Amino acid sequence: MTPYWLVRFNDLLAWLNPAMAGVAALLAMLVIAAAAERFPVVNAARPVVQSAPQPSAVAARTKCPRAIVPPEWRELQLYD
Repeated sequence: MTPYWLVRFNDLLAWLNPAMAGVAALLAMLVIAAAAERFPVVNAARPVVQSAPQPSAVAARTKCPRAIVPPEWRELQLYD
């Protein structure tokens, strides 16, 4: 037979479970509110979607420098 204190303890835990869920929900709302303060304010005059520059325009502005390969790696380029 199950001891009486174990039955009472189980009843207590059944009552604490919704309370702990409420505390967890409150903490989650506080975290969301704190994170919302860090987001920038959206200006109505600005477009929602920012356009990206065309790849040809980016390539024309910047030239990639030629990679300098160490001498011991140059012979490995023959196997590529």
